[in-house]
Amino acid sequence: MANRVEGVTEKLLEYAMQEFLANGYNGASMRTIAENAGTTPRSIYTRYGDKEGLFAALVEDAANEMKAFFGEPMDDYSKRSVDEQKELFHDDDFNSEYKGYLQSIIDLLYSRHDEFRLLICCAEGTRFADFVEDIAAIEERYTLKHIEDTGNDVITSGRAGKRLIHLLCSSYMHGFFEVIRHDMTKEEAEVHIAQLQDFFANGWDKLLNP
Repeated sequence: MANRVEGVTEKLLEYAMQEFLANGYNGASMRTIAENAGTTPRSIYTRYGDKEGLFAALVEDAANEMKAFFGEPMDDYSKRSVDEQKELFHDDDFNSEYKGYLQSIIDLLYSRHDEFRLLICCAEGTRFADFVEDIAAIEERYTLKHIEDTGNDVITSGRAGKRLIHLLCSSYMHGFFEVIRHDMTKEEAEVHIAQLQDFFANGWDKLLNP
């Protein structure tokens, strides 16, 4: 029995990746995945519970890793002194550090390209459908924390409301992950994200420090 089923899990994941990438979650066929893997749909349900469980087996680790990549540096930065945080857009050392941080995110995106393509382009109908918005929520939470911790008057003065801050964080993150949606090469992504970051950094600086 062990020899007969050896390699089935690997084949299921391989052909599930192909099927979900080709047809999206909603259009993917469990029967097609099973047939291509040389097994039956029952073996999928036995291993993964349901279709979404199979999808999750492909993407959950990548999703969690990316959330950590965004969240942990922001949390670390929020623990710096208030005076240091007030220099957010005028600290050359931090700007250099942040560029390295962005490069590490790009490296992760392209080292697990297919998983992130599933998350960004093929996840409608799953609990991962709001993956980009979940990342944006992390950005928004720490942006609001930065405003509060530094005593910035951007909200109390009326220069921006929380809705605008939400929209800006969401726009940035959707723009960030467009590199996968538009199938950019890694080199193209590096240029795009650097330009996007410069645009938003200048905009945030003007908004927070008029």
